[in-house]
Amino acid sequence: MVIVAHPGDEAFGFGGAIAGAAAEGAYVVVVCVTRGWFDPRLADKPAAPGGKNRDLKLGQVNWRNLDTVREDELRRSVAVLGVRVVRMLDYAEGELDRADFDHLVGRIVEPIRMHRPEVILSFGPDGITGDPDHIVLSQAVRAAYQRAAEPLAYESVIEEDQVAWQAAKLYELVVPKSLLTTLGPRAPEDYGSEVEPTLALELRDLAQMKLAAISRHVSQTGSAGPFHDWGDELRDAYLSTEYYRLAASALPVPASGGAGEQSLFDGLA
Repeated sequence: MVIVAHPGDEAFGFGGAIAGAAAEGAYVVVVCVTRGWFDPRLADKPAAPGGKNRDLKLGQVNWRNLDTVREDELRRSVAVLGVRVVRMLDYAEGELDRADFDHLVGRIVEPIRMHRPEVILSFGPDGITGDPDHIVLSQAVRAAYQRAAEPLAYESVIEEDQVAWQAAKLYELVVPKSLLTTLGPRAPEDYGSEVEPTLALELRDLAQMKLAAISRHVSQTGSAGPFHDWGDELRDAYLSTEYYRLAASALPVPASGGAGEQSLFDGLA
């Protein structure tokens, strides 16, 4: 299960891990907490039949709300990656830090108990980009990982057949500073992680699948794509590896703290 804040996070951050797990036969679920920004123009009164009461130049209404566009792009993206199930939680983008935290945790506990994942992926405390939604989500996922395993947690608000479930592992996405140095001036500001990863996933051919999933997010990247002016060598080097840190585990953790793992599923039968 991959738990992300916004449409696009699943491809840019976790696309390789998703594609790799799906290719190995894993049942992959993506939980996206927001759909994107709400377009306030939808609140405008639509024109009467014939449109005579609206200035066509100044009073247009965009009936394709950006929320809808971004969700559609996410669904196209995960179809490329091989995801089985997408869950949308309907929070407003940019407002997770104002949401009821306990309620948010409960909303995440529910799909964990329903789908019973062995491995959960999400953001770390730095949020990679410093985005407040990413940071709040990281805190909520850590709490949900623990509370999903507590039989009495949220018993009054979650369906009776959703019994407690302890996922084996929780991984958090890492973008090492060393990776960003290879980008030179192309490296985004305030981007990357201070912590070191415990797992490096070499994507190989899956990097092209990740790129294909990213390209589905046209509203975020433009029709040319985010790497159109990078050059193939630099782009492929940047996309070739994903890094993760083992943040929590119900399995015996080696003295190395999980460093040296070869797969997200190490230690699982």
